[in-house]
Amino acid sequence: MRNALILHGTGANPQKHWFPWLAEALRERGYEVTVPQLPGADHPNLENYWAYLRDFDFNPETIIVGHSSGAVTALALLHKLPPGTRVRLVVSVAGFYRDDGFECEAMFTEPYDWDKIRNGADKIVLLWSPDDPIIVEEQTDVLSERLGVVPILIPESQHFSLNNGGPRFREFPELLQIIDEYGGVRSGQR
Repeated sequence: MRNALILHGTGANPQKHWFPWLAEALRERGYEVTVPQLPGADHPNLENYWAYLRDFDFNPETIIVGHSSGAVTALALLHKLPPGTRVRLVVSVAGFYRDDGFECEAMFTEPYDWDKIRNGADKIVLLWSPDDPIIVEEQTDVLSERLGVVPILIPESQHFSLNNGGPRFREFPELLQIIDEYGGVRSGQR
């Protein structure tokens, strides 16, 4: 079953930024879309998130999109999934690999198995903006190295959010184009 999981970041919710727009665009492409309100999102916690999300139907047609600490969650899910479980695509939007004062320490309570993460998806995409006021370049560089992928830079996008990027992030057409390209679904396909 073709499904999508969209994960918001710290202090956000499913109705914020570009999440509703992306959910609707993916539904139009035939995805069953879940945009959950993550529990305790002001202080993301790996074990709480895993307990909340582990029953999602992760399958070879699943795409996972995470923003900021939601991107950390997306990668953490690959780390926590049972061996042999594989998804089609994971997109990390302004993700990070360690807490830099983000109050996300509880996302890093165990060392991630980067080999398992790399092998848990057909494709992993990292998006970052060089003018991001929150995620420094070193965060993206280390993620890129650990995941073995070249990040896609989208200049002048800050943190890809309404508060750090502006009103244009009610929508995110560049992200949808990436999903179409790497997720194997084109507009109009069912």
